[in-house]
Order: sequence, then structure tokens, then C-alpha cells
Amino acid sequence: MSATFDLTSRATAASSEPTVGHVTEPEPGAVLAPRPPRALAVRRGFLVAAPVLAGLFLTVGAVADPAAGTAGDAMLEVYFDNPARLQFKSLGYHWAYAFWIVPAMLVVPLVRGRGMWLATLSGLLGFMGVATMPGLLMSDWFDSAIGAAHGMEGHRAVYEHLDQMWVIPVFIAPGIVALVLGLPLAMATLWRAGLARWWGTAAAVAAFAVFACPRRRGPAQSSRPRSWRSSP
Repeated sequence: MSATFDLTSRATAASSEPTVGHVTEPEPGAVLAPRPPRALAVRRGFLVAAPVLAGLFLTVGAVADPAAGTAGDAMLEVYFDNPARLQFKSLGYHWAYAFWIVPAMLVVPLVRGRGMWLATLSGLLGFMGVATMPGLLMSDWFDSAIGAAHGMEGHRAVYEHLDQMWVIPVFIAPGIVALVLGLPLAMATLWRAGLARWWGTAAAVAAFAVFACPRRRGPAQSSRPRSWRSSP
């Protein structure tokens, strides 16, 4: 028995239209897109690992610091004479700062609904910090090169000119704020979104205290003019 269908009838037209919300099974042999949960798990894992990596790189920087325990001109003289170890020290701190601040950006795509405004603020703060703070460690290498080529007097002369530039403290300020508030704000965002416990924020504050104490300073700053003393 054969059946004919009137393509102009309402019943046939209705049956030929796809149902809204209907999920069709993939054709045999079709290439499926990668499952997002695994990528999401990696993203969350990196969020957890970032502060740990910051601590490891901080340790590398502290161990490599050739002027540990010194300050002022004595510290600068050591940096002038030991550029090899200074490079490891500054590179370690560079990545320590980067991994410490980046969680403030990583929480943004994880938060939906409650806590979204905090996530937006956290992401903005993280962006400003990552764009500013890690690069400040390059000043260590400039210190060493200037001092090796022109001595302490030449070094002071350079920084006296730098002190006349208003832009330096403006450039540094966002990085300092992000270094202090980035991780605690990220944890507060996750708590607000119901993705973390309240004590996560307290742990982030305590971790920053541990993070900051052995560091003493990043770029050599004791003999620098005012505008550079705010740098870590």
C-alpha cells in the first residue's frame, strides 16, 4: 500500500518542521566536538595550582638572590657584581608574581549568577596586575648593568632622572594593588558564587603574608628615588 502526502497540508507541514529543543542523535561516524568538562577541569586545576607555582618560583628567587640579608648600597653593589645569580632571582620573582595574580582572571568564566560583579572586578584587577607587576623585575637587570658600566654614582644619576617622571608611580600602583588584593578577591568571588568556603578568603590573606615575608624586596630599591620605593 502506498501513501501520499499533501505537502501543502498543515499536518504535513507541521510534521516536517523540526521540534524546538529536540536533540538529534549524531550520525554514525560523525566527528564529535571535544567534551567541555575535561577542559573545565583543567582550568579549575590550574586555578588551584597557580598559587602553589607562585610559592615554588618565590622559593627559587629567594634562594638565588645574591644579596639576601643586605640592603641599600651594599645590596646594589652585590647586584652589580653578580648578574648571573641576579637573573635567576628576578626571573623567579617574575613568575611568582604572575602565578600569584592570575587566579583573579581565571575565576571570571567559572562564575555565573551570584558573584558575577565581583568576578568582573576580579578579572579587571587581575588584568592590570599581570600587565604591570611581573615586568617590574626587569629593573633588577637594569640596575646591575648600569652599576657595572657606570658605578654607584652613575646608577644614582639615572634614578634621579627617573624620579622626575610622574608616570612611574602611576604605572606601578595597579600592580601593587593587584599583588595584595588579587588572590583574596578571587577567593571572595568564588565564595560569593557558592564555589568555595568562606575560609578560602582567609587562607588567601594568610598565604599572602607568607608570600610577602621572605621576599623582603623585589627590584633593588633602598637607594632609589621616591617614585621607585613603592615597587616590591
